[in-house]
Amino acid sequence: MDPLIDEKFILTVSQVLPEHFQKSLLVFAEREAYGPSKNEGLCFENCTLVEFVGDINGKVYLALDGYTKLKLLPKIAKAFQIDPTSRAHSASIMMEFANQIAGKLITEMRLGRYEIDILPPENLNHKLVPISLEHFRQYILIFNLKDRRGEEYMGRLYLILLLEKFPTPKN
Repeated sequence: MDPLIDEKFILTVSQVLPEHFQKSLLVFAEREAYGPSKNEGLCFENCTLVEFVGDINGKVYLALDGYTKLKLLPKIAKAFQIDPTSRAHSASIMMEFANQIAGKLITEMRLGRYEIDILPPENLNHKLVPISLEHFRQYILIFNLKDRRGEEYMGRLYLILLLEKFPTPKN
C-alpha cells in the first residue's frame, strides 16, 4: 500500500476539479480549505456519490447547498445543452456532472498506475448518509466558486473523499 495515496488523491482532486469547472463552465473553483474529517455523516440539499473500486477503494461525494445549486445548475445545463428549468432533469444533470469530475479524477489516478474503476453515480439529495470512520479515512475539500470574471460569488462546493482503510483482498 502506498503511504502517500491520500495526499496523491487530494492533490489530484485539487487540480482536476478547478480545471474541469474552468473549462466546462467558465467558473473559478478556488480551494478554500481541506483536511481530514471525523464527521459521522453528511446531508446536503444536493449530493452525488461516485464510488470507485480497484487497487484503491473509496467514495467521492460532491455536495452543494441550495444557493450554490441554483447558481450552478443553469451553467451546467447549458454545458450539456439541456433546459435547466425542467425539474425532472436537475438531479440527473448534477449526477452526470459529478460523474464527469470523478471520471477525470480516476483517469489521473490511472496515469499514476493505479487500476481503478468508477461505479454509476448515486443521488443522495436531502438524505442523511452515515460514514463509517472504522472503515474509511475521510477528507473534506471546500471550494469557493466565482464566475469567470471573479466578481460574482456562486457559493461553495464540498468534496468529501473516503478512502478505505483496509483494502478488500483481491481473489
